[in-house]
Amino acid sequence: MFTKPLLISSLIMLAVVSAAGAQTAGPLPDPKPTFSPGMYETEARNSALPNAPVKSRLCIASADYGAFRDEEIGQYRKSDLVKQGCKLGETETTENGFRFTWLCPGTKSTLTYEFSKDLVRQTIEVLVAAAPKQSILTMMRRVGDCP
Repeated sequence: MFTKPLLISSLIMLAVVSAAGAQTAGPLPDPKPTFSPGMYETEARNSALPNAPVKSRLCIASADYGAFRDEEIGQYRKSDLVKQGCKLGETETTENGFRFTWLCPGTKSTLTYEFSKDLVRQTIEVLVAAAPKQSILTMMRRVGDCP
């Protein structure tokens, strides 16, 4: 079962993206989805805790959609959880974003990112062998430039 700290750590992982060592996850769609770097307000909801949204602000400085995608997937590839048996699974380009799986012992998470002008929608579906399916929906709306 996901808890607020795990959800917050997911948002922090997104905020600490770095291009170093990032690898491309397949061909970019044409035309590419719209992405604008800047300060984003986020609201995340966990299906297991429907009345407990987590709100925050984060700076996403990625140059464009391709950089954002490569940086996000790169963070999972470099995650300390790899040492605990987690690994990146399938990656897929979608019409307005991308999707990839993150496989850990006993769990499979599918992360989907959808883009439109000044909006990033992240959905995380988690299959836990010992628990029912849960999902986390994070909406990120651009509210200005990074300081």
